[in-house]
Amino acid sequence: MSVADEAMIAPVLAPPTVTTAADAVTSTFAQDRLLEAVGVAVYTTDSQGRLTYFNEAAAELWGRRPQVGELWCGSWRLMWPDGTPMKHEDCPMAVSIRENRPIRGLEAMAERPDGTRVMFQPFPTPLRDESGQLVGAINVMVDVTERNRAEQALRVSNAVKDEFLGLISHEMRTPVTTILGNARLLRDRADRLAEEDRRMMFDDIGNEAERLTSIVENLLMLTRLESGAHVEFEPQVLAHVVRTSIEGYRSRHEGRAISLTSEPRHIIVEADRAYLEMLLENLLSNADKYSPPEAPIEVVIRSADASAEVLVLDRGIGLPPGEVDIFAPFYRAEEARTRAAGVGIGLSVCRRLAEVLGGRMWAVAREGGGSEFGFSLPLAPEPA
Repeated sequence: MSVADEAMIAPVLAPPTVTTAADAVTSTFAQDRLLEAVGVAVYTTDSQGRLTYFNEAAAELWGRRPQVGELWCGSWRLMWPDGTPMKHEDCPMAVSIRENRPIRGLEAMAERPDGTRVMFQPFPTPLRDESGQLVGAINVMVDVTERNRAEQALRVSNAVKDEFLGLISHEMRTPVTTILGNARLLRDRADRLAEEDRRMMFDDIGNEAERLTSIVENLLMLTRLESGAHVEFEPQVLAHVVRTSIEGYRSRHEGRAISLTSEPRHIIVEADRAYLEMLLENLLSNADKYSPPEAPIEVVIRSADASAEVLVLDRGIGLPPGEVDIFAPFYRAEEARTRAAGVGIGLSVCRRLAEVLGGRMWAVAREGGGSEFGFSLPLAPEPA
């Protein structure tokens, strides 16, 4: 800062006891060092709003070094918190000088010359001499960008949590109600019910219990994966694991036709078997829920370079139009909501399982209708 500039700021910041130009320069130098040490953005103006001083923190907040004499502040552009433009003559500092009063409780957004933006809270305060005459103003600007982001993230997190709890409670209440209602009827009236009615009620109890188990297992798995649980990798004969999973699923869904096509040679991958089985279970369940009862599900195993691929092919409702992340937690397409009950975490768990096992997950629409859901896993290294 030049001696002329220091002399300009002296009437604003200097105490009343300063009487000479030399004393003003010395006092201003000490005040400059004090304001630089504060660590927050500070600047001053004269009584007309012309900039007389700013510290390094203010220059960093603005993203520029304004000229002494600029009006109101050194911001490149100003906006209200909602992003609408704010004229510099309407900024908090201008209002403070115009109305000769401190301004509190506001937030504003400054856009830097490089396009980045910062949210801040201004604290403009008029400065008066011994007679009460306005001689300038000082403004302290507190960067609240990270605080606002944290608050927004917390609000989003709470909204997601509330939505999640509401969704889970609804989806769990339905199978529990069915199981409880049928169990009570069987307990109280089993001898008066027709054999066909009893069989249907047992089927309902079994199906809803399986659905409830699937929800709980997927929630537990999602929690385990997000917490970084240890994975036990062991060589697995892929066709054997897939065939066993298909047979287990088919035994619980006798009306669903599921075919398996695999290369004649053994394809061996390094994987955690429990994770691999859950991945297959979710994909088979997804294909089953959204396909017509008479449409078969095809499972294909093939090798590709240094990885193995498993495809689950269906002729169901297909994929939603547009660029959407169907693997996002709790996402369900509109048509999916109308076709079957669900929470929307099965596919999300599938993607996380594939990633934890060192592979990847994808989904594409099939020609002629339906979907292809697939995942790849690294091949196990050849034995020495």
